[in-house]
Amino acid sequence: MPDHLGDEEQKRLASRAIPPLVMAGYKVNIDSDLFDETAYQQAAREVRANRPRPARRQPPPAASSSRPTPSRLTP
Repeated sequence: MPDHLGDEEQKRLASRAIPPLVMAGYKVNIDSDLFDETAYQQAAREVRANRPRPARRQPPPAASSSRPTPSRLTP
């Protein structure tokens, strides 16, 4: 954290960084003295709200009801 920030602002920034890091696959370990529950919860809500939704898969096209024509064998 930048030295020019106060203790409370450092806690807030550190706590807000956790949800995006976890979503990116990182394991986060933060000292309890640096953890701000309110800032963390707000950041977690923002991450969930901005997370892209998985694309909806289109169902496969319906199969034709007619029977396929067998291939003709030539002698």
